[in-house]
Amino acid sequence: MNVNERNNMKWNFPRWCVNPWLHTCLIFILPILLASAMQPWLTRYSMEHRFSDDLDSIETSFANGLDGFEATNIEQAFGELSFTCDTDDIALLNSPSLSPAIVRFIQLELANGTQCSNIGPPVNYQFDRSRSLYFDSHRVDIATTVAANDRARSIGYVFHLGEQKLVVLTNSSVYNETLSNLCLGCYQLLVGYQGLSSLERGVERLETENVLIEDSRYINVLDVTLTLRAGDTLYWREASHVAVVLFVVALIVSFLAVIFYWNWQSARVSLGMLIQKGISRKEFIPYYQPIIDCRSGEVVGQEMLVRWRRFDGVLVQPNQFIPYAEDSGLILPITDLILEQVYQDLPQLKGWVSANIVAQHLESGLLSKWFSSHSDPRVKRIAFELTERKPITQFELALAEMKAVLPLCHDFKLDDFGTGFGGFSYLQRLGINSIKIDKMFTDTIGTEDLKGAVLDAIIAFGRESQMDMVAEGVETLAQVEYLAAKGVYQHQGYFYAKPLALEDLLQFYQGLPSDKQG
Repeated sequence: MNVNERNNMKWNFPRWCVNPWLHTCLIFILPILLASAMQPWLTRYSMEHRFSDDLDSIETSFANGLDGFEATNIEQAFGELSFTCDTDDIALLNSPSLSPAIVRFIQLELANGTQCSNIGPPVNYQFDRSRSLYFDSHRVDIATTVAANDRARSIGYVFHLGEQKLVVLTNSSVYNETLSNLCLGCYQLLVGYQGLSSLERGVERLETENVLIEDSRYINVLDVTLTLRAGDTLYWREASHVAVVLFVVALIVSFLAVIFYWNWQSARVSLGMLIQKGISRKEFIPYYQPIIDCRSGEVVGQEMLVRWRRFDGVLVQPNQFIPYAEDSGLILPITDLILEQVYQDLPQLKGWVSANIVAQHLESGLLSKWFSSHSDPRVKRIAFELTERKPITQFELALAEMKAVLPLCHDFKLDDFGTGFGGFSYLQRLGINSIKIDKMFTDTIGTEDLKGAVLDAIIAFGRESQMDMVAEGVETLAQVEYLAAKGVYQHQGYFYAKPLALEDLLQFYQGLPSDKQG
């Protein structure tokens, strides 16, 4: 399969899919769309929360209406009255202590039938139903007036002191004003005293086409039930408020997200440019971590690990550039550069050398192209470790590449077996017969970690399938002994050596016993 055929088979995204300006628009719009989707739910929540708070206020206000009379100390007020309905009595009836805003009129009725009120002459009134309560041993009759409907009906209180009476008729406009102050045109209030006719306050006709909320509160001391209703007016007022808040928040989030995105884009572009300069300056160098046969202590090979030593001497950690290099395709020229350096180092190295590759290496044909220009027999000592960070999407290309390269190299190994996308599928479909056991499984040795059972299963699978196995992350003698007892003899890890630059690796060789230097 030639290069043109490979390129034709590769998936190419339309340019508009990777356009940063399109991404910017989507990032900006997304919070606004999310806010729009959340608005109905948040509006309902806000409406219910406000409704509950307002009902609390109404309950408190209603309960305090009668408390206002108690606070004046009715008994003391009766003691100040002369019970003659003279000017002094009328003045006292007009005083704020007996005529707060809630009072429509207050009338003194004497035992001899004489009557006088705070408005001067007696007031004729009619109660249709009444019931008696007792406050501080005083009898109080609560009554409702005769009316054509619930909205016209009022509440009256009759305070008894012997044969004398003090009749109070409440001002319904106070409750209407209270409801309007909470939300103009939003509420309808039903007042129901036990055994009395109901009263209705607030809006006469409640629009409930879209929503209706209703809740009741019982005031024990008055034996009264307050039922509050709210409909579309409250909903749309809360909706407009929530919409403004959500829109402002969404705009702020959108701007912040766009700023973050362009900072991230700039960082990526900057990193890409730095990597490209690093490639041109040959700043990417190989480090080698020895792989030891634990039975003999001999070096059988080493894994080559890419390191980036910048021109200023700073050593960049792999996790800071490898993911971006793989995503951007820059991993290919890095690999080409690093393989050339490994090729130059091979005469000084012991055993084989494995280099990490990803799906993109196989799908691009880079390896076969590199081997076609390096026919020296020493390249037979180069091996490749296929990592599973990203899945192979074009198996035909990958398989063709492996078939072309396998006769020319040492072998292919499946790196970090059991942690990635392919696993057993890669072994079967690609014909790989060598696996590397990841450090996460090696670390379970000597612990109660459940992944210890996975380690044993991987080893058992490898032995039954006659796989060549290398254990990574070997750091303790207990791990060495456990793996050896299980038949895994090739070890890689800090128990033996950390990744080393070439000169340090050669020093490591020199430190081996003479019979292990090979």
